[in-house]
Amino acid sequence: MPDLESSVTAVVINYQTPDLVRAAVQSLRRFYPQLPLLLIDNGSMDMSAETMRLCGSESPLVTEVLVNPKNRFHGHAMDQALHHLASEFVLFLDSDCEVMAGGFVEGMREIAQTNPCCYAVGKRIYMNKRGFDVPPGPSALPYIRPTCMLLRRTIYLSLKPFQHHGTPCLENMRDAINRGYELVDFPVFDYISHEGRGTAARYGYGLGLKGKLNHLLNKLGL
Repeated sequence: MPDLESSVTAVVINYQTPDLVRAAVQSLRRFYPQLPLLLIDNGSMDMSAETMRLCGSESPLVTEVLVNPKNRFHGHAMDQALHHLASEFVLFLDSDCEVMAGGFVEGMREIAQTNPCCYAVGKRIYMNKRGFDVPPGPSALPYIRPTCMLLRRTIYLSLKPFQHHGTPCLENMRDAINRGYELVDFPVFDYISHEGRGTAARYGYGLGLKGKLNHLLNKLGL
């Protein structure tokens, strides 16, 4: 089995939350000092880019920083990372997460490597067609939030891309399931602490009328 550092790259995407991204990176580095890490700043207009460059300078051989001139939003920035990187697996970690214990990256990778049909590993929940949480059922779509999620990069590149949406992986994961790939549950919250909506709570999702219409149609059951 390849070394962890040769097969997995972690990705943290930030938009104007330098305090959160700093804590996320420091917590990851406490347990994974040599894990390759890609930091993407999504067009922030504060000190975020400088903070991420500082984080990168502390582990320069295993950290890369990309600074986007404008906000691509989370789904498109994840897609950017998956096209930019070359590792077999990509671990997405939200900027409002802190790593509390090691071992989860190894565990997630082992699950993926022993199952060629495994596409994504993380906390599995269920969504309806509009991207709202629902109980498991015949019409519910299995979904893994990108809060802390390991993906097989080559499979991603064959599927519909992530999108600008409150649930950015929805169509991608629907496509994966339709093609016979698996989304595997893993107890990520045994290892990480997640503030929840750290960026969205401050700045929203930037979905405008499209997001309001989707919410209304969901309320109406359409």
